[in-house]
Amino acid sequence: MDVLDVPRSTLWEAFNLVIAQWPAEVRPGAKSFHINGGCNMREYNEIHSRIEDWAAKSDFDGILDDIIGSVQHYVSATIHDSLRNLTVLRPSDLDFEAFASRFDSHPNYRVISG
Repeated sequence: MDVLDVPRSTLWEAFNLVIAQWPAEVRPGAKSFHINGGCNMREYNEIHSRIEDWAAKSDFDGILDDIIGSVQHYVSATIHDSLRNLTVLRPSDLDFEAFASRFDSHPNYRVISG
């Protein structure tokens, strides 16, 4: 499979589009931890489901359209991982540099300057 070069500016735009879909504060709701290390969070799941639908139905131009689903997934996974240990999270506090590094580790994407 080919690796898609993603300009950092496009990743920044996608990141901000996804963050804008989240409420200002996210609460996990009731948490149920699983034996395998997973965690189910009712309130998070309800919000995430709506955002996942938004990403699937969105239609953007060019590379932005190619990456929006993966960006949504990585942002949601980051929020989920954080909420395992928190009672509230502001998505606006997420670190873009850490996100970009994590996204760049995906085998199908390479973040480039621009």
